[in-house]
Amino acid sequence: MIYLADAVNTVVLAKGLVVGIGFIGPAIGIGMIGSNYMQAIGRNPEVSKYFGQALVIIAIIELFALLAFASIFII
Repeated sequence: MIYLADAVNTVVLAKGLVVGIGFIGPAIGIGMIGSNYMQAIGRNPEVSKYFGQALVIIAIIELFALLAFASIFII
């Protein structure tokens, strides 16, 4: 008799869920930052010289995606 626990490898399923859910948040965050930055440049073109600040915030958000990716090796 084959049980469901034997047929489904739950570790692989857990890793897939961690990566999938863990990358959704940073992707939405980076998209919102990019959208708002482009709107700000459209309204005030002098703001474009402060692009470095936006890159720092994007790097911080990408850190969360990297932590989600690194957590699959811990599981």
